Amino acid sequence: MATERSGGGGGLKNYLLLIMFVSGLLSLLPFFLVEKISKSSPAYDASSLGEQNIDNNNDLVTIANTRRRASTKALQPGTAIRDNISSPFCQRWSSADAANRTLQPFDEWYTHHPNWVITNETEDMFCIEPYCEKGSSSYPCPNDRRSNLISDFWRFYNNQFRSPCDKVHYRSMWSSGWSADFLNVQEGLLDATNNFHMPLVMSSPWHYAAIKKDSSIRTCSQADLTCYFLPYHSCGSLDKICGFTPRDFGLAIADCNGTSVERITTEQILDAVEIWNERGYAAYQFMTRKQLWLHRAVFDFKRNFRVKHGPESDCSVVHVRRADIIMHTMHARKYYPISDYVNLIPKEKLNDPNHTIFLLTDDANAVKEAHEFHPTLRWKYIDRPRHSGSSGGWENQTPSLNPALELIVIMATFELVQDCSSLVHGFSGFSDYIWTHMAANAGNRSVKRLRVDDQKQVFNNNHSQSEEELAKLLDERRAKNTLNYTH
Repeated sequence: MATERSGGGGGLKNYLLLIMFVSGLLSLLPFFLVEKISKSSPAYDASSLGEQNIDNNNDLVTIANTRRRASTKALQPGTAIRDNISSPFCQRWSSADAANRTLQPFDEWYTHHPNWVITNETEDMFCIEPYCEKGSSSYPCPNDRRSNLISDFWRFYNNQFRSPCDKVHYRSMWSSGWSADFLNVQEGLLDATNNFHMPLVMSSPWHYAAIKKDSSIRTCSQADLTCYFLPYHSCGSLDKICGFTPRDFGLAIADCNGTSVERITTEQILDAVEIWNERGYAAYQFMTRKQLWLHRAVFDFKRNFRVKHGPESDCSVVHVRRADIIMHTMHARKYYPISDYVNLIPKEKLNDPNHTIFLLTDDANAVKEAHEFHPTLRWKYIDRPRHSGSSGGWENQTPSLNPALELIVIMATFELVQDCSSLVHGFSGFSDYIWTHMAANAGNRSVKRLRVDDQKQVFNNNHSQSEEELAKLLDERRAKNTLNYTH
């Protein structure tokens, strides 16, 4: 009996050990599955982690702006994402991602999910969720500007990715200035979607992706919008569409004729395509959806800028456009002194010791002028290469000789200005983009816009002499200040 009990106890013991062993294997199964999926499987379903309890607190992230306390494990960089994912998730990233200027698995997924919006960014990760879908913070869907924007995104996406590619609406990239370039892009996308019902394809190179004078220092080999932004059509490379990849500025549309793809062009000018119109804004937002590397580069740029300049209670944006505006002959614009901009800022702001003026300018002389003639004001500006006055010549948008840096600065600027409550500027298409980014993200805040050339003649051939006139005016003020100081 004792032997039987001993034998029976040994069998039970072995049975229990077997259960514990199997249980241990099962507990490790999720780890092996995740490792296997992330290393060899073409896709990873982050939604399956949405309701799990994860012990490692370092892997827990509370999705920003969600109505439920959903904790989700963040995906590692390079992890592919399944197309049918439906729950909010987070993506790990680091500053190293800004140096990898290639399409990442997240970019490939994000390209085809235009209804997903980024809800939070931290040093270690960013989070994203489907807008107006069950489980997201925006559900049930409000009838707001974002909802309309997402609807437009789907219209653009369906036209660009689900239309046949035997015909494309082909446009030259102007490479003139930011506002002119994107006015053309916005018009092209709206024309392609609403009138032609075929994909838009923009030519290359673009002067924010290669130096204009010699097509050098290319951000990527094709030197076009897709160096920075998500793919916007499924018709393949320009080599496939044109028969070659254009490498020089100034090529005519007629030069793109080497394949069976029919390229439809137009001279028609559409209405309501500007950035301040809803449909122009939607087209711009769709065409400038950032790739992961650019997203991170802009994040780092903003963080470093804010660390350098510290927190503030309020700020005003002053945009001083100079450079080549005096070279437009009959459409020449005037160089206004910094004091003309400052005088438009409300006195209560100027008298606030915590108020800061965010100076945006293409003229290095304007930065010196601001400090020299208004030394008691709190100035902040982006430390980057600039031309001095008109020294850069006509439409030279890359004083740093680094197109990628110039674009990162522009994209970061559009986000940094959203901290401010007023904008003072002269006639400038770029100011329209600054203003639109401020106004579209102001929420319930009031944002004022003031023109230094209001009620004045904006275009005049006489303004071509205004650089010399400004220098003379400042010299007179220096002499007067010196005289007052000596007496």
